[in-house]
Amino acid sequence: MKEDNPELISYHCIIHQSVLCSTLSDEYAEVMNTMMRIINFLRASSSHQHRMLREFLSEVDANADDLLLHNNVRWLSKGRVLERFWSIRTEIAAFLAQLKSQKATPFSLFLEDEKKMDIVAFLVDITSHLNELNVKLQGKDNSVCDLMTAVRSFQRKLELFKEDLQGDCAHFPTVQEQVQGERDASSFVDFVDKLIVNFSNRFDSFSLGHQLTLFIQNPFLITDVRGSQRKSHSTSSGQMLGLSRCN
Repeated sequence: MKEDNPELISYHCIIHQSVLCSTLSDEYAEVMNTMMRIINFLRASSSHQHRMLREFLSEVDANADDLLLHNNVRWLSKGRVLERFWSIRTEIAAFLAQLKSQKATPFSLFLEDEKKMDIVAFLVDITSHLNELNVKLQGKDNSVCDLMTAVRSFQRKLELFKEDLQGDCAHFPTVQEQVQGERDASSFVDFVDKLIVNFSNRFDSFSLGHQLTLFIQNPFLITDVRGSQRKSHSTSSGQMLGLSRCN
């Protein structure tokens, strides 16, 4: 499309995994990677061990939904894996403890580390919020105005999240469940701050202008769209707006 229309503005609307990756500190990245290694260990070690795990979870009435089918998945997809893992983490820890193998021991100790579990709880919640936004951006029949509204709304939510993390964590139920009493939320707030900067860098330079936005939403409201385009910082008379989605 760019070849036919050099002035076309292309806009990638999907929140890539790089949004999350770029905000993970070394400590957070290691926690996420360790969780994935645990899942891969339980899944890939042997068919016998996998069967043992399924039988064990069945005995304790844990609904695993075969979450261990995931190996090399994208970061945001890992968030959904973390949600399912978190719901049966106690059973997973008990299973690893009964294995009594050299490979299982470090994983068992990891799941007993409260500080590490605090981070996992936070990652469960924040990836859930990012996934929710991603679903909105990938919805059918959305105009660019709808997509930008969703992004702007999420940017405002991020500011709210910072306050919430230092309060009752109403938007972070997993953190609320995991971290009892006094909590040091500074690293969580730092993470959200990085997300705010990331979103600002990605989206703040993209502006349609109020008049052009109204024209896209309802062309009958605007009589001089060319004039509104000339006033827009990011568009000019005769330009076309292209919207592309990325998997």
